[in-house]
Amino acid sequence: MEENGHKISSVELKRLLIDLKEKRPDICIRLRLIGEMWYSNFMSITAVSEKGATLKDETDGKMIPITNLNNVMQFELETQFQNYQPHYHYQVMASVDLL
Repeated sequence: MEENGHKISSVELKRLLIDLKEKRPDICIRLRLIGEMWYSNFMSITAVSEKGATLKDETDGKMIPITNLNNVMQFELETQFQNYQPHYHYQVMASVDLL
């Protein structure tokens, strides 16, 4: 994770999602996609694919497919995990590896 402005690549975001799913499935994430508002609720990670992820809205039970992590522009976690602080808006930069 870069220290200048807390920016991470979408590949790093993918690694974070995998780590959360495998090591801390109790920690939820909230996202903002390019051109959209923030999702209202925090979501659990149910699956991570080659380029995307599937999240579950813990409030209403809806499944949210994210087809390409390059479409995520910001995220926040509800609880501290590794070096990520809770309720801090981290910037996501698109990665050519996920195009």
